Amino acid sequence: MIYTIITLTIVSLVLLFWLYKLMQYCFFRPFSLWKSQKNSSVPAKEATILSVNTLRNGKFPLLEVDVLFENFSGYPIQRKMRFVDKKPHLNRFKKDGAMRILLDAGKKPGSPIFPETGEYRISMAQILFYSILTMAYVSGCYFLMGEAISRVSASPNRYEAIFANSTESGETFFIVVLVAVFLYFVFRRIGLLPSKKSKSLNWDLLYHGLGVTATVKEYKDTGTLINDNPVVRFIYTYPDQRGQIIEGSDKKVVGKLEIVGLPDMHELEIMYLPTDSHISRLTENLQKENFSVYANSLILFSLLLFSIFFIVGFCKDLF
Repeated sequence: MIYTIITLTIVSLVLLFWLYKLMQYCFFRPFSLWKSQKNSSVPAKEATILSVNTLRNGKFPLLEVDVLFENFSGYPIQRKMRFVDKKPHLNRFKKDGAMRILLDAGKKPGSPIFPETGEYRISMAQILFYSILTMAYVSGCYFLMGEAISRVSASPNRYEAIFANSTESGETFFIVVLVAVFLYFVFRRIGLLPSKKSKSLNWDLLYHGLGVTATVKEYKDTGTLINDNPVVRFIYTYPDQRGQIIEGSDKKVVGKLEIVGLPDMHELEIMYLPTDSHISRLTENLQKENFSVYANSLILFSLLLFSIFFIVGFCKDLF
């Protein structure tokens, strides 16, 4: 029964994983935002619009807006956010204009920024649709697993032989896992995919940190290349709120044409935590769009394709 147990275990894990993702998208995020606003833990900020890009036209266009605003500590930072403009006829979002945004600390380590459109209301029609969708998914999973257990119990030897001979899905599963693990360690090694602890720390620095000009003490090549550009580690000193001189370090990718100018680089903009001034990073590393967002989306999409392929193969073997 070893092949049967392994197959049913993998199917169960795949179904439970996508049930969690469905619940997270349909219920966890909307209710978290609603709860945070009810508890008055979502401060409003005045933001300056630096640019507006329409990603999708239509009755309700999808916008990508680059805004400049003050973080929780009052330090100005620049970020991008995407949202649907439900009142495009008002033409509210223009370059160099102003808009109100809200910061939800409960979104950590994700982006906490969203436009202020009055009190957040949970649409009953939306909740009903999500509930029906979730019940349909759960019912489908219940039927599939119930039918699988019933058929396997009736003919255990037959399905053990089927699952043992059907090695294509199992081999695909292990290949996907090995590739995912390999990419994970490669991205971690070159710094493109930070750990959960590092992402949380970067979030604190960006949204709770203070900025200051640091003096470059020294720099050195790390020997790592990203897109054929060297990664350089900078060691710098900076004054904190109490006037103490703190030493810190951080790495950044330096273009080939910029290398010749490194000896003349004497100052860098950094951000540090007011609660622990020894924790700091280069501001440009915190401000730039995080590659991990795109990497996670790519990994999720790959997992979705694999899940569909695996479940379809399982259903063919079962029925």
